[in-house]
Amino acid sequence: MGTRSTAVEKTKDRIVQAAKELHAAQGIQGTSYTEIADEAGVSMATVYRHFPTLAELIPACASSIIVLQPLTTESVAALFQGKAQSWQRLAWVIQGTCECYERDGGWLQAARREGDLIPPLTEIVQEQQKGLRTLVEAALAGLEVTPRQVQVLAALMDFPLWKSLREMGLTPSEATDQVLQLTRDYLEKEILIYQ
Repeated sequence: MGTRSTAVEKTKDRIVQAAKELHAAQGIQGTSYTEIADEAGVSMATVYRHFPTLAELIPACASSIIVLQPLTTESVAALFQGKAQSWQRLAWVIQGTCECYERDGGWLQAARREGDLIPPLTEIVQEQQKGLRTLVEAALAGLEVTPRQVQVLAALMDFPLWKSLREMGLTPSEATDQVLQLTRDYLEKEILIYQ
């Protein structure tokens, strides 16, 4: 039984990976289940068996992307163990999210572009933005930070800004450095100066 369940999971993983690649290349709505099946090397019936609708497939794709995974108080606390300073914690989060943006940017871009058209995508994007705010709040714990300041910092760390920097010709490293600089400047101007 263990071998069968392992094979099923591997098949589902192939389907999800194929879907993510195709969604990134041609959009979520522009990708058929037939194309996903061909890319994954399975039958269309197999794709439908595991993911009968986009409402099941989209969360499976999102769950494999780190910045889209739900956060708990415990998971956030564990992230910051050994990182004492607020800026150190925030910079670490920014670097990690930017690495994810580079790795999974195609799917994230498709999700943002089609988010208003496909309800599960809207929820995923909202959850990702909520996660960024949660990470900012946790990273800056101990500092007096207003909700508006948390929103601005989360916006500076969000995918659209990083994507725009990349589209303007910055390398992944340069885009990450720029996001770090913008957030540090904002942090120093708006928060640390008053603490």
